[in-house]
Amino acid sequence: MSRPPWRILVADDDPTAALLFRAALSGDDFVLDMVDNGDDALALFRQMAFDAVLLDVEMPGLDGLEVCAAIRQAHGPVFPVFLVTGRGDEAFLARARALSAGYVAKPVDWASLPAMLRVALGSQHG
Repeated sequence: MSRPPWRILVADDDPTAALLFRAALSGDDFVLDMVDNGDDALALFRQMAFDAVLLDVEMPGLDGLEVCAAIRQAHGPVFPVFLVTGRGDEAFLARARALSAGYVAKPVDWASLPAMLRVALGSQHG
């Protein structure tokens, strides 16, 4: 069973969101690698081993859906990928389901984010 710290890739082009991700996921359970665009996210994902990925849906370069699709091609549907977005329309939610992606709604509930990841990673590695 894999134990913390879990290595998390976070891709978000909003500097404030990046600071909030760092604050919410600080401590002994998580080690974050932050990038601000989809191209860098996919490149880093291919270079390093991660336990989960949090992807802003709308960002420069590849968007979160495109990065998620590339991760799915390489690692299948089980690897934990979460799409972070304010979108909640049925077309988007259907696409997220088709990609077997989790969904984190904006505005993000920063207080519950660590527990959500712990549950996902515990079930992933348990």
